[in-house]
Amino acid sequence: MPTPDSIWIYASTIGVYLIVLLLPGGFLGWAAGLRGWALFGMAPLFTYLAAGLAGPWLAVVGLPFNPGTAAAVVLLLAAAALGLRRLAQARGWAPGEPDRPPVPWSRRAHLAVGACVLLATVLSVIVVLSAAGGASAIFQRWDTVYHANGIRYIAETGDGSLFGMSTINWYPDGSYYPNGYHLVGSLVYTLSGAAVPTVLNAVTVPVAGLFALSMVAMVRQFGGRAVLAGSAAVVAGAATSGAYESVSSGLLPFALGIVLTPLAALALDRFLRRPAPDTGMVLALAGVGLLVAHTSALVGAILFAFPLVVQRWWRREGKPLADLARVAPVGLGAALLAAPHLLGAVSFGSGSFPYNPWASDVPLLEAVSQLVLFRQFLTPALIWLSACLLVGVLMIRTLHRLRWIGFSALLLSGIFVLVASYGGLPWVITFSRPWWNDRYRLMALAAIPLCLLAAHGLAEAQRLLAKWAAGTSLARQRTSAGAPANALGPASAVLLIVTMAVVTNGFYSTANARVVGFAYQNWPESRYTDIPVTRDEVAAMLRMGELARPGEMVLNGRTDGTAWLYAITGVRPVAGHYDANVVPPDAAYLAAHFREYQQDPKVRAAVRRLNIRHVLLGSGSVLPDLPPEPGLRDLEGLPFLKQVYRNSDAVIYALRQPG
Repeated sequence: MPTPDSIWIYASTIGVYLIVLLLPGGFLGWAAGLRGWALFGMAPLFTYLAAGLAGPWLAVVGLPFNPGTAAAVVLLLAAAALGLRRLAQARGWAPGEPDRPPVPWSRRAHLAVGACVLLATVLSVIVVLSAAGGASAIFQRWDTVYHANGIRYIAETGDGSLFGMSTINWYPDGSYYPNGYHLVGSLVYTLSGAAVPTVLNAVTVPVAGLFALSMVAMVRQFGGRAVLAGSAAVVAGAATSGAYESVSSGLLPFALGIVLTPLAALALDRFLRRPAPDTGMVLALAGVGLLVAHTSALVGAILFAFPLVVQRWWRREGKPLADLARVAPVGLGAALLAAPHLLGAVSFGSGSFPYNPWASDVPLLEAVSQLVLFRQFLTPALIWLSACLLVGVLMIRTLHRLRWIGFSALLLSGIFVLVASYGGLPWVITFSRPWWNDRYRLMALAAIPLCLLAAHGLAEAQRLLAKWAAGTSLARQRTSAGAPANALGPASAVLLIVTMAVVTNGFYSTANARVVGFAYQNWPESRYTDIPVTRDEVAAMLRMGELARPGEMVLNGRTDGTAWLYAITGVRPVAGHYDANVVPPDAAYLAAHFREYQQDPKVRAAVRRLNIRHVLLGSGSVLPDLPPEPGLRDLEGLPFLKQVYRNSDAVIYALRQPG
């Protein structure tokens, strides 16, 4: 359901996000010595890195996080990076010229690859907007309310700590969560003036475009052909299991981590090929950037890139002990930078928040078919991508320095099958904890090398097509007549992309919109008869924002969507998340006994401690099997409550005698 923002505000918010996404990280990457596609690819990761470091460290020294202090941290990091690089050059530890990829591309190749990245971004915009059903639609899935509340909390309080935004639900102490996603989102919210749901949508819109950009930058680093890079961008914009399924599950920071993961291989390869302070610095910053985006992103990136190291050792390009000795100081530096995150993660792991495994038992052959068909649910098989994958696997020898992608695909696919088919085994539950034993998350991780192999298959099809065309009698006649022979390559690439667009019905954009629509409960087969946040519930929340006094908390239902109250109005609800794990004692007691307000002094004491003056109840539920709490049922007509607002989906009561 929409909040009151126009399409023009939405468009400007996307523009603000793109500026925030590219400029700070691009400036930091330039200072660190990155150039070309490596600079463009790493810019978004470095933006999240800078914000993800700024928030917690500013909180440590008692300063607020806002656009001004965030900019100051970017300047500080850039100055440190530039200073270290200049020092390394002066001492002869690093070359004076920036690194250049081993295989040159023509200007036309660069433009063509850029067009493919733009195509993937346009596909992403079409998919998300079609799925949402409107520019300011509200995400309806589980964790999205937490992310929405977190963005507004940081923007309004300036508290960029790793525990602060969780106090909207787990008060008074909060809970650890890597908040790079929310810190950047808070900057967009502050600078754009848009509503939080609009900001969430704007940040989500280019997700597949970021995936495409990361893929291109990685392929460029390893000396891949421009056709391979362009194909990788197109596949990234079309594959359901890449960025789109994570968004459909509401895993927004996780999806961010997935689309940035290929950059880990780029940074690692630059360092291993030329170990020096400047390349080590970039590797450390990349690792920390993935950590602040999402804790599991760093673990996934290590697994994704580890076969690169194995290939290096196999081909005797490096020695294990020497490489480990070089990487160790980089890891130490990264750990010092990310100290608040590491300490927070340790505290969370040893805390009381429960780890509830999915324990999936998908049949083995079904799990394998989900991998090769690039989808798990809601969509038909992506047959043409599967065909490209088959060609890519058969032609893997022509990947040259990227052949390690095949081993990465085997490793990550094996982990997915293990968790999907044997997820209930105790050791599998323990091993898969970074991904919450969730096969959907591991499917997205496995999709990264599978998309690259499918892109390789598409690129090899182009090469064979161009080779065949060059051998035809017509091509020989045109060459003898003076026509350029090298025109066959670009022509065959364009022909293949156009053919893929036709046979995939617009690069599977309709199918992918159907998948992402799950996040908005906007899909035909929804089992939800009542979505959590309806238009009338938004109206009631806006009215609640007008009625609430400063410092007041509003008693609300945990399952009916009113947890969005803070994100939409800035008024704090008692239940700030659907999650009922480790609920604050007062919130838990009121949910069970509020109806007994007149008879139970404990209820009145809890109301007094939380400064509750109003009750807001919606309709529906985030999950069909989650009923309203017993203490909040059948409140109509109770003598201590006065109805002050009602519409078809929501009601607001005022306490006649606040506790």
